[in-house]
Amino acid sequence: MNQELYFSFCKLMDELGRKDPITFNHSSRVAKIAMFFAKELGLSKKERQMLEVGALLHDIGKIKIDGAILKKSGKLTKEEFDEVKKHPLYGFEILENWGISKVISQLALYHHERWDGKGYPYGLAGEEIPFLSRLLSLADTLEAMTGIRPYRKPFTWKEAYIEIDNNAGSQFDPQLVKEFLKCMEKKELLSIIPSL
Repeated sequence: MNQELYFSFCKLMDELGRKDPITFNHSSRVAKIAMFFAKELGLSKKERQMLEVGALLHDIGKIKIDGAILKKSGKLTKEEFDEVKKHPLYGFEILENWGISKVISQLALYHHERWDGKGYPYGLAGEEIPFLSRLLSLADTLEAMTGIRPYRKPFTWKEAYIEIDNNAGSQFDPQLVKEFLKCMEKKELLSIIPSL
């Protein structure tokens, strides 16, 4: 990463950390999970670098969401959830404006798309969703289920494993799920993210 992009990255991460520490910590853990998975899959160094930065910045669009919504401890209203669902579009816009690469910007844009086409913001399906975004979606979901949140009790590792397996072919790329579950069975993954 060149010096200018590194400065942009640091500035954005600082802003995210100040606006929403939970999302900041979530993004850090998502990056660790994604990098472990990418290494297990044998992705190239360049792909892993793009994925790492994209994972750290995937929720950057939340800096444009009202802080009261982000910190709400109860269930979101439909209007509030509709606003939160805009964060991939906001993130893409922010990253494009800061001159971050298209691959990284697309990780922010597509990480809530689903294999069955029922995701957002565009309802892409199957291989219309870029490969790295499909991979990131698994890491994001695992951390979201097992991480600490003010509005719910975290899933156990076993509960998360079952949930991901049950959503192969609907929420997630079924081939990637097979490989991801193998990663979840490795103790090394838990050791690199001790906060889970």
